[in-house]
Amino acid sequence: MNHAFESRPTVYNGVQFRSRLEAQWACFFDQAKWKWDYQPIDLVGWTPTFRVEFPCGHIECSDTHVLLIDVQPFDDIAAFAGHRCTDFAYGECWKPTGEIESIPADASAAFGINPDVTYWEMGHGAGDGVENVRNWVPTNVHELWKAAGNIIRGCA
Repeated sequence: MNHAFESRPTVYNGVQFRSRLEAQWACFFDQAKWKWDYQPIDLVGWTPTFRVEFPCGHIECSDTHVLLIDVQPFDDIAAFAGHRCTDFAYGECWKPTGEIESIPADASAAFGINPDVTYWEMGHGAGDGVENVRNWVPTNVHELWKAAGNIIRGCA
């Protein structure tokens, strides 16, 4: 569902975000020790909200994975259908011409109103598949999310 929240611009860590939700995700990434950049690049038909880099310990992978993320106030992954962030599973998508379009990341990702509403598909280890934040944050995800929300409520 697409919620009709009022977008409240918020400054966090010296960055002006369009909404508290975006700022809370940035704070969550800091809490989880993920590196992030806000609105890092303009792609054809899409400006990702974030580029994040997070550690990976599998021997088959590099030391990190990279995602280009779209943040929307959705409470269900299905609400992202048709959004450009769903086009780049494994960092590539097929154009109607048969050409492959790629992004400078392992995958594109959809992030909604909390860590339970996250989704991406990427190669990992000896395999690949569907991923979400809970698979990649080693501590209690909901405690980090709550802590990030408390920090953001204190921001301008």
